[in-house]
Amino acid sequence: MTTRRVFAAIAGLLFLGAATMSAHAQSGETAGKHTMDGEVTKVDAKKGWVDVKTPEGSMKLHFPPAALANVKKGDSVTVELALKDNGPAPKKESSSSK
Repeated sequence: MTTRRVFAAIAGLLFLGAATMSAHAQSGETAGKHTMDGEVTKVDAKKGWVDVKTPEGSMKLHFPPAALANVKKGDSVTVELALKDNGPAPKKESSSSK
């Protein structure tokens, strides 16, 4: 299996896991699902970070470190993303309100 397919499968599994977890959320569904081909420009497998350059721009993504064990700089990858709107962020209490 090529690195590209492995990376796409990992991204798909992460998306599936997030979608399953979000099924319990109260608001909204995922929207804006997007797939992009790109090139790995930097990998920190120990910390789980990978930088990917795509025609749409560059991204810094986080994965479980084991998922990046075979990903190397220069690899061609496919990234699948989706966005879920969870509504407004909770308001933080200000220290001056006490």
